[in-house]
Amino acid sequence: MSWSPDRLAREINRTCGAGTISVKAPYNWVKGSVPRRGLPHVVARILSERLGEPVTPGDLWPDRFPGMAAANTLDPAVGASVTPFPPPSAEDAVTAAVDWLVGCRPPVAARTCGEEVGPGIPDALDVRVAQLRRLDDDRGGRLVMDWAVQELRWTRRLVAEGSYDHETGRRLYRAGAELAQLAGWTAFDLGMHGHGSRYLLAALRSARNAGDRALAAYVVSSLSYQSIWQGQGRQALRLAQISCKGAETEPAGAGRALLASRQARAYAAVGDGEGVVSSVAEACELIQAEETGGSPPWSEWVTPAVLFADAGRAWLDMGRPDRAEQHLVHALELFGDTQPRNRLLHWTSLAEARLGRGDVEGAVAATEEALGLYGQVASERARLRLTGLRDGFARCDGRDARRVVQHITLLLSDARPLANCG
Repeated sequence: MSWSPDRLAREINRTCGAGTISVKAPYNWVKGSVPRRGLPHVVARILSERLGEPVTPGDLWPDRFPGMAAANTLDPAVGASVTPFPPPSAEDAVTAAVDWLVGCRPPVAARTCGEEVGPGIPDALDVRVAQLRRLDDDRGGRLVMDWAVQELRWTRRLVAEGSYDHETGRRLYRAGAELAQLAGWTAFDLGMHGHGSRYLLAALRSARNAGDRALAAYVVSSLSYQSIWQGQGRQALRLAQISCKGAETEPAGAGRALLASRQARAYAAVGDGEGVVSSVAEACELIQAEETGGSPPWSEWVTPAVLFADAGRAWLDMGRPDRAEQHLVHALELFGDTQPRNRLLHWTSLAEARLGRGDVEGAVAATEEALGLYGQVASERARLRLTGLRDGFARCDGRDARRVVQHITLLLSDARPLANCG
């Protein structure tokens, strides 16, 4: 990284407001002094964004922050020796989302020094992002996560060191945001919640720099979805509401439909049935009333099948297995042979719904479908769902229930650790 102390000072003042620090203050930090109050965390966050990998105050000032100094553990997301991060606090994610919603960020400036970055580079990055998204849809896992992180590092170097005009700079930030979102999503799917959150927060900053509100809203909705899985319903709902509010002036289409669908899941997480009904209806209206630009590249995977499945899961979380089953069965019919990881997760949801209705035979059939897909993808979420189903079947009488318990146990015991496999 080739920043001068003056450049770091300018970035801090751009992030926190003009006059936050003197342009000469970072020179004292180089000599050993420590920034005041919360500035060490601001500096670490800025450097994390630019480098495309986590940096802590302990990495920069180990004497002042010994508990946050880099440990000799290998971070599987970046292949480097860094601290094993816990997830950020709820306040971190919500504060970042609110700051994006109400704040404004000046357009990305052209950069006049360094090797020229022509428009062909962002073109190539867009192609690579699309390839990685398709790989994630098909299989997910460490391979996709590591690949996305490597591309993110390279993109960050281009942003920090290349020479480009305004439009190319905007496209570089947008590509960086998509890669960080993908890295965060795959890390979350592998159960690496700390790294997942931090990559998603980096994605939000990059999308904001790019001036892409739709993409930023998608990232906020991803943070909401992660919060649902971590049992943080109120945080999930607040983030989902922020994402929908921030994108309300964007064209109708698959992008906004996904945000509404995730808001339905968040309402279900706090037990608000009316919110579920209104958000599910909104998602259906938005995807049916698609306008030009309403389905950006990152929403290519969002289909009616996805929306029906999310509605089914929301009703399952609301304790309505009968209603959930109707949506899930229809969703799985619409999926066909596409999106194996989503199909695996939704087959497990269907099995849960049928168990909730006392239909053990139907639950066994749905579980067998899920187990047939498990070897194709690497997903901690899927493993957790199957573990929960195993516990549910263990409470049932009957030969079929015992057989599926044995099948799940055998499959999970044979699976390689998800954080160490591709």
